[in-house]
Amino acid sequence: MIRDSRPVVGALLCALAIGTGAARAEIVLQSRRDVGVGPSPTALTLVPGSPPALLVATAQGLAAFHYEPDVVLEAGPRSADGRGAQLLTAGPLGINGQPMVAFASREAARVAVAPVDARGAIGARELIELPALPRAARIAALRAGGPVALFITHDDGLSMIMNGGDGWRRRELAVPAFAPDLAVADLDGDGAVDLLVADESANQIAVLRGTGDGGFEAAARLPTARSPERVAIADLNGDHRPDVLVIAHDGLFAHLARADGGFAAAQSVLAGDHLVDVAAADVNGDGRTDLAALDRSRSTLTFLLGAEGGRFTPGDSYLIGYGASAAVLADLDGDGATDAVTLNQLGDNATVLRGKGGGRFDGIVCLHGEIGDLTAVAVDDFNGDEHPDLAVASEDGGRLGIFLGRGDGHFGPASVIAVGRQPRALVASDFNQDGIPDLAVVNFGGDAVAILQGDGRGGFAPPRLVSVGTGPTAISVGSFGSDTGTDLAIVNSLSSTVSVLYGDGRGQFPNVATFPVAARPSFLIVGDTNRDGHQDLVVGSEFSESVAILLGNGHQLDAPTTNKLSGTARPSLAEDFDRDGQVDLINPDEAGGHIEILPGTGDGQFGRRIDLAVGRDPHAVVAADFDHDGRIDVAVVHRATQTIAILLNRSPARATPKTGQRAAGSGAARHS
Repeated sequence: MIRDSRPVVGALLCALAIGTGAARAEIVLQSRRDVGVGPSPTALTLVPGSPPALLVATAQGLAAFHYEPDVVLEAGPRSADGRGAQLLTAGPLGINGQPMVAFASREAARVAVAPVDARGAIGARELIELPALPRAARIAALRAGGPVALFITHDDGLSMIMNGGDGWRRRELAVPAFAPDLAVADLDGDGAVDLLVADESANQIAVLRGTGDGGFEAAARLPTARSPERVAIADLNGDHRPDVLVIAHDGLFAHLARADGGFAAAQSVLAGDHLVDVAAADVNGDGRTDLAALDRSRSTLTFLLGAEGGRFTPGDSYLIGYGASAAVLADLDGDGATDAVTLNQLGDNATVLRGKGGGRFDGIVCLHGEIGDLTAVAVDDFNGDEHPDLAVASEDGGRLGIFLGRGDGHFGPASVIAVGRQPRALVASDFNQDGIPDLAVVNFGGDAVAILQGDGRGGFAPPRLVSVGTGPTAISVGSFGSDTGTDLAIVNSLSSTVSVLYGDGRGQFPNVATFPVAARPSFLIVGDTNRDGHQDLVVGSEFSESVAILLGNGHQLDAPTTNKLSGTARPSLAEDFDRDGQVDLINPDEAGGHIEILPGTGDGQFGRRIDLAVGRDPHAVVAADFDHDGRIDVAVVHRATQTIAILLNRSPARATPKTGQRAAGSGAARHS
């Protein structure tokens, strides 16, 4: 069982002395590899090569990136061409198979084509007029070893563009107007390329069978999921027939190919109303096609591992940058493992996930379940397997999600428990002294604390409610005077009080004391502030330096007195992350999208602040050794994106702790 650790109150109450001249601490929490690509990136594609180069369209033009040893992606050639292009594709479009890039924007009815070399350098461009504003583009050979064409959907239909040696020629094909996407592949194995065009308004896919000489049969109609926006081709079940992938309004769907050349009805692969792209490759080396689905609202890339019969099992999800719009899977560094890249329009960067083999990637693993509006997190071993587990509170429906740890930094799917109205905070501790962790959950909307007794297998008994003040928002565990039990302290924001629940050691809290404190309290800290051997309570607001201090005397808490925080510190996660014997602080910056790390240097002082990008709206943090490597890791709750990011600690050891030693941790509870 993971015991609650004592907080470091002195670090929060004393004046913070930030050592400007101190050496930068080596606190390394596994983070995203974000590569700046230029302002307002809009599209990306792979330039054929071994390994391939990555070409990105930005507000300044086309930027190329390629792998170099010890560098995630090295910036390569840049071109002023392609500024703000929404369409970008590359392939052997030139005479004699010369690689070319095609790019266009939604603001002009034309497309540019230009030669491109293996490192992404762009040659002189040529402009080709289109009947209407373009929407999607692909390059493909009409038949194996045959001439290559550029296919572009636009507001009037579909254009096929070829170069026969005497200039570019355009031909129009009859397909639905305003098609948002198209895919090209030999669907029926006759050696000729076929076309799939999404028809968003009719909930269909138009299928054009190619003849191999540039001709196409009249489009057949494949009914699909509601409002198809993206379409892709991959062999999902290993029968050597191309299957159809569709991103629609309600998620990712698949149409498996039939033996008669048709397609089965759409089957759901991954639910979600904010999926924007899907990429296919064998990422775990088992010979089956795996998928990576890009969720723009959650800022995650979720892997789906191929199974028998075209089914998929959930893989890991990884945190990526802001405003993700496109994803590619390829071996960027030539090591034989598939890597992943996402383009993040709002972050002006691309997120690179280096493949480690076996379907795993070097990045921040992200948990998400069928719960949203996440507000708080607690950690303990709920099922007795000696692996840290997570309990996450969700105001959405008044529920908890329990994620059981696997001991390697990964977690199983969430099980969901109803706990009451608007849970805002929670703690894990053994309230009935049976050796099994229990949970206490603050319900802001119910003016109560829900006590859930653990069963030792990861489950919990139905909650018992204990009434507290109005609008409770934060909770901490302490020993404030009960003889045999674990006590609880809760701040009540709307009644400007703190409630102290004295435990009886059997999981009950028969005695409740209430104290008035300053207006709108939002956090509390437990610790021995006056070094008399008794735990005290500090209650305050994030918006004021004034705090109420309730001193413990071994029997109960005294009436509060007022003091001030003399520095800018607020309740933080306090652990020795670099194992140097000094406590370090972590504080989530919700507005900035990062966590602030203050490395301890001794005597209440801290080194230079380290800011670590962790994704949108980091709301709460908790620490434990999730992968059993002796280093304390961090879980970050992102309220807006409904995800929990697991940041594994990769800090080099600066001191060797005793076996089983763990630094004092924060008992602070935060509310935003």
